[in-house]
Amino acid sequence: MPPPGLVSSYQQYKEDTDSIAAWLASTAKSCGYPSDLLINGPTIKATSARLKGKARAEAKKKPSTTKPSPAHKYIIKIKDFVPLAEFVASKRDVSISNSFMATLRRVIIARGGFGEKLAEQGSVPDELSDAKHGYFVGILEKVFEVLKPRVKTKETAPSPVPSSDEPGVSDFVNQFASLQVYEPSDDFLNAPDLERPKPLEGDKIAYEAEPADSLEDLFVALTMLINDVNKIRSRIEWIWTNYRDGFFDLAAAAVATNTAIDLARHLTDDVEPLFKDHGGLWKVLNKWYLVQMLMKGYDVSDIFNEDSADNFNYDTYDIADGTYILTCRLVSAFIPVIQPDNIPLYKDGMFGYYDPQSDRASKTGYQKFEEDRILLMTIFGEHMAVVRGVANYPVEDEFLRGIQELTNTREISFCLVFAAQIFLDIHYILREHAGKCLETLQKNLKFFDREIEEYFKFHKNLKIENWPASNDHMLREYQRKIKWVLDDPGYKVKAKAYEKLSGHAPLSMEKNLLLKTSPILSGLMLYHFRSEIWDIGIALANAWGSITYSLHLYNALRSANLLTRTWKDMDLVRTLLGDSSFFVGDAPKTLSQSMKKFCLQMGTTMAVFTNKRRGKVSLESRAGPRGIKDGAPVSSMFMDRYLRGKGQVDWSPEHVAKIVDLGLWETEGSEEEGTLMLGQIDDPEKIKQKAKAKHGKGSEKTNLSPDQLIRALMFSLQGETLELSLPYISMHRECWSFLRAVQKHCDPLLRQIYTAAYIEREAQLCWVVGWIFFEHLKVGTATLLVEAQGTVDEFIRTEGTTVLGLLDKLGMPIEFKTQGGAQTA
Repeated sequence: MPPPGLVSSYQQYKEDTDSIAAWLASTAKSCGYPSDLLINGPTIKATSARLKGKARAEAKKKPSTTKPSPAHKYIIKIKDFVPLAEFVASKRDVSISNSFMATLRRVIIARGGFGEKLAEQGSVPDELSDAKHGYFVGILEKVFEVLKPRVKTKETAPSPVPSSDEPGVSDFVNQFASLQVYEPSDDFLNAPDLERPKPLEGDKIAYEAEPADSLEDLFVALTMLINDVNKIRSRIEWIWTNYRDGFFDLAAAAVATNTAIDLARHLTDDVEPLFKDHGGLWKVLNKWYLVQMLMKGYDVSDIFNEDSADNFNYDTYDIADGTYILTCRLVSAFIPVIQPDNIPLYKDGMFGYYDPQSDRASKTGYQKFEEDRILLMTIFGEHMAVVRGVANYPVEDEFLRGIQELTNTREISFCLVFAAQIFLDIHYILREHAGKCLETLQKNLKFFDREIEEYFKFHKNLKIENWPASNDHMLREYQRKIKWVLDDPGYKVKAKAYEKLSGHAPLSMEKNLLLKTSPILSGLMLYHFRSEIWDIGIALANAWGSITYSLHLYNALRSANLLTRTWKDMDLVRTLLGDSSFFVGDAPKTLSQSMKKFCLQMGTTMAVFTNKRRGKVSLESRAGPRGIKDGAPVSSMFMDRYLRGKGQVDWSPEHVAKIVDLGLWETEGSEEEGTLMLGQIDDPEKIKQKAKAKHGKGSEKTNLSPDQLIRALMFSLQGETLELSLPYISMHRECWSFLRAVQKHCDPLLRQIYTAAYIEREAQLCWVVGWIFFEHLKVGTATLLVEAQGTVDEFIRTEGTTVLGLLDKLGMPIEFKTQGGAQTA
């Protein structure tokens, strides 16, 4: 069973109910309850479904955590609960555990109060009145009273069956009256801390409670679902409020948000099938909205407005917003315009114009609805242009994915409605700031394009064997894709559709409207290109050894106290990536150690520096150098999906918990008190635990709810933003220029000590560092290191903050603080 904190409220409720049925049936059978009475419900023979293909391969990778399926599964009817309880209670040698009574009480609290609250209303439609109000609760309460006298005497007596006046029940009833209160009750919320009752040992039969299918059962399930997704919705609002206020990065916010919507999709899996038995999602949400209105004290005649063209009372907008009914209604309007091979074209101004600078709080319900309609109709047209006309669009969020599914099935899922609602929520948080998301994306894409162009200028006549021409071709493809996105492929699709329809596109048609309208897609697009250039930059630095071996020389000079300046760009890179990315073991402190660490990093021995080499011995190691280790452990877990267009898409809380466990950033302080800080983990023991988590050995986050997981994920992604954004291609050029300067200045002395054979071509520039270190072992002096000092100091003065300057232009200014004599970013 998944860790309790990762289970949806409805799944938890179902497991509670099934465990009650299983314990009653198993215990009664062990006491001699007639088998023919026990199995008068449906008996299902368990089958072992054989997985095939990819599903089978994936199953093999996962450790088995479940017991073998029993031979049969018995469905215990609800009406049999009381007879079974009475039979068990009649046996003197049977005692009832508190775990059973506590589980029973949780289910009563989860169900209690709804039917009674609904029945109190004056005018209740027949369809709602026909629901089996209180039937199941009455059964459970009777079981509780029958078994209560037989509770183990050594255990604390269970609380009585809760009445409607108790806090637990009234809290849950309030859920139906106000969706702003999230938890049904403390009892139900704390359920994971209590062990559920189990069938008696040796009973090989699986028991389940009779599936509930009444309207009341549906509303209970829907309440639990909406409670769960509203927590996620609230967390997403927290993300984008902090983005608007400048605390969170756009790409990190988008990845965390889309993952949150993934989790909401996961939570709907158990509940959504119930909608079909009651007319589908649209009818269910209509009934749900009606119930909410009745519980708010409205009369049926007040709910429907005869003066409105569509008979909807828009004065109830804020209540309707909590039921998702209006968003579902707007999304439903997409279906009639989805025609084969047709791209719906939204005429600008058809439903008015969205004014993001207006005050939404002062608007009427209908004016708010108008804003919803304008925004959703606009984004729908942009989505359809991509779905129908753009192959291989770089990224896909859950809203775009939902529209793709809608075009195929013509059926609306709750997740699509939720994704649409999140789209609206983000706009109403950002308002006039929403367009800045596209500006941020465009600014970064143009920067990435310049980075690649500068690379080609720098390497026009500079080549190396382990950076083949195919890599340069890949870089040109990356540039081409940037220009393709900036040129807006969806715009061209719409323009052709307009030409076919009326001969020309309207002059008011705007480029990049999809990315301008969707902050999530803009953020995911930024993540896509940022992670790709990060991958390229690390590979480039590893192929040339530029950053690593420049750091080795810089570290040796610092350790010898020969420098008067600090190389801030290098200090930043070292802080972000850690010494383990550059040194085997701890960083060296002496010249002898520096030489050994250099050779270990190069994957060679010191013999290559001696004069006893025979003939032309290649200075490159056949084993190859040790490169910079893979970084950004949390962010990199999303690259398969958002960079490579494959991999995990349906994230479960378990998946997210494992990813968050990899993070090397942690929070300190309190959000409420304004003392919250985000810092890198530097405790070696904690880092070891993180390494174990990467290989699936343990998990720290399995007790978090989905919304808490998203909070932890958001902080992990934010912590890695700088590491993922650092322009490693620029740092590579800076470090190669650094090595050039050192080699040029030290060349006469290098020739004097080692002859002109010390270097044969510029691609071997990194070996100059080794020759500088080797002097100490060869002749016992450090003349070369001292000679390099002046050049290095001058280089740091003139070029040592190039990368910092680029980051500042991208809106990521870095400050350095001195701690214990060391400089940290």
